[in-house]
Amino acid sequence: MQIIAAAPCTAAMQAVSAANGCRQHPAATLRSCAASLTQRRTASGHQQRRLAARRSGGRRVAVTAASDNLTYGADWATPKDAYVTVGLSHCFVKEEGKLGDQFVIEPITANSLECMAKGAKTSFTHVFSLRLGEALQRSKAVYPPEFADAAFCENYEARCDACARTWMRPHPMDNLLDIVPLGQVKTNFNFSTSDKRVLNADHIVNDDDNIKQDLSIDVYGRKGKDEEEEAAAPAESDAAPAAAEAKEEEEADDMDALLTM
Repeated sequence: MQIIAAAPCTAAMQAVSAANGCRQHPAATLRSCAASLTQRRTASGHQQRRLAARRSGGRRVAVTAASDNLTYGADWATPKDAYVTVGLSHCFVKEEGKLGDQFVIEPITANSLECMAKGAKTSFTHVFSLRLGEALQRSKAVYPPEFADAAFCENYEARCDACARTWMRPHPMDNLLDIVPLGQVKTNFNFSTSDKRVLNADHIVNDDDNIKQDLSIDVYGRKGKDEEEEAAAPAESDAAPAAAEAKEEEEADDMDALLTM
């Protein structure tokens, strides 16, 4: 007679049935079997961890992820042969209460150049187009002679990369590349210094600005004294003729009363 060893689950079921002396419901038997297996696995896991701790001398080993400490946005994926436009901007610097000229080299986005091409006022006197890789070199040799004495703007590299990405969109690629063809310089823009760009201007906000804003934007239905006086003046001028007419009518009535006596 061949004897087949019972599976752990079957053995546990038989042991539980023998202990209870009765036949259990199949669902209850399965739950008991699962609980028994869970206890065995938990005990086995504790035993394995104790053995590992002994092998490591009781020390806990911590695993940490390596960090490359890269600054966000520093690893640009923009192709170095991407098209980008860079302009020469006529700005100003305030020194000892006087404004002095300061020319700055700064990249121009596709939508900004489109507005300039349609006649918008701008502080750019010259616009030059080149490859992104050439612009990132910061070499005045690749620029026209008009750019020689100008200074590069703040965050020049990051702004060049950002502007180059604006030129990679479908609309600029299809419609705007002819404004300044690659390698050429254009000057036919609506240059103006009426709104001066002061690089080191201090913008100080005080209470006077708040009061002016409160009077100009009347969101609560309030009016200034001047506005109230202006609104009251027409009403007074309209009331004067009516009062004169009422007085004349009263005098006429008095005269009629005297004549009838």
